[in-house]
Amino acid sequence: MKVRLTSSIAFAWIAGTVPAAAAGCPIERAVYAEAETKIEIRFQPSGEDSPVSHRFVLATPLNKMTVEGHVMFDPEIERPVAMAMHDCPEGDVTGADLAACTVWTGIIYASDKATGHVDLLPSEGADAPASLVLPGFGPAVSRSVLGKGLAGMPWDVFELKECGK
Repeated sequence: MKVRLTSSIAFAWIAGTVPAAAAGCPIERAVYAEAETKIEIRFQPSGEDSPVSHRFVLATPLNKMTVEGHVMFDPEIERPVAMAMHDCPEGDVTGADLAACTVWTGIIYASDKATGHVDLLPSEGADAPASLVLPGFGPAVSRSVLGKGLAGMPWDVFELKECGK
């Protein structure tokens, strides 16, 4: 009994000290899910020579609606700022046009539940973090076209679900 208990404690201690990231899954292939509404964030490669550091799609359960998004590094505040937009007009648009089609805008943080460490979203090519925190995401989405079909208000935390293609 004592050997088994000691082995279990040692395993739990080792498991708790390993960084919670998806080793071998680069952030640009990561899929995250929000626990309450099951909204997913599906990252995609941004492509070469792009001012965008990340691209992603927000998808509601059963893919009833998807919203495109991107992340750009803002040198003024030194943070990655994300925007999720739905049916934005193309071409010469005004700030009011963009505000009307923006579902959410904010900073994305990477989080490690095991250590409590919070950092900025890693660059493409880096391992996907265990979870993401999107401050203000839930209330913004609930007020948007994306939130109209949801049964509840989403939280601001997304957990790594899988490594996509």
